[in-house]
Amino acid sequence: MSTVSKIDVSIVYEMFEKITGKLDKQANNVIEPAQFDMIAMSTMAEQLTNVIDEVRKPAKVEHYHCHTIDIRSNWFFFSWVVLVIVIFCLFWVIANQRQTIHQYHDNDLKYRYVKMQGQTDEEKIYQLEQQFKYSDSIRIIRKQVEKYEELVKEQTEQQERAKRNNKELENLQQKLKSIKKQRKIKNENHISLFS
Repeated sequence: MSTVSKIDVSIVYEMFEKITGKLDKQANNVIEPAQFDMIAMSTMAEQLTNVIDEVRKPAKVEHYHCHTIDIRSNWFFFSWVVLVIVIFCLFWVIANQRQTIHQYHDNDLKYRYVKMQGQTDEEKIYQLEQQFKYSDSIRIIRKQVEKYEELVKEQTEQQERAKRNNKELENLQQKLKSIKKQRKIKNENHISLFS
């Protein structure tokens, strides 16, 4: 990589002094101002502006950063050890929680199955525990419980509908009785008016 070297300011001033010195000599030697060499002046002025521009440009400074990780340093080694221990602890906690959640699901299903059976004893509970060791048995029990719960829900809805229908029927019968009473009273009033 190339870097632009900064030109010393003193060199620029020396060149400027040389140019002014030559101009003064030519002015003293020449009687008429028209005798100056304009081409030489313009080239010198161009060179001077180029040198000034180079001096004004900032020097390009490049920085190189080098980061090293040394395994032998204590902080690095201990931080990695602590990080690995924390990761293993978190894996253990997550696995333990998953196992607990799975146990809760199984216990919930067992409770629903016992509720479906109505009553139980030690032998039935032991058999149920043995069935929960096999995934096929768990699937079968889950289907049975879900089907039973759907039937119970439908039966409850039917009973609610029947209760509503009975209440509506009673309301209609009461309205009918009240209408009959009103008609009877009107008929009696009507008959008493004519008699």
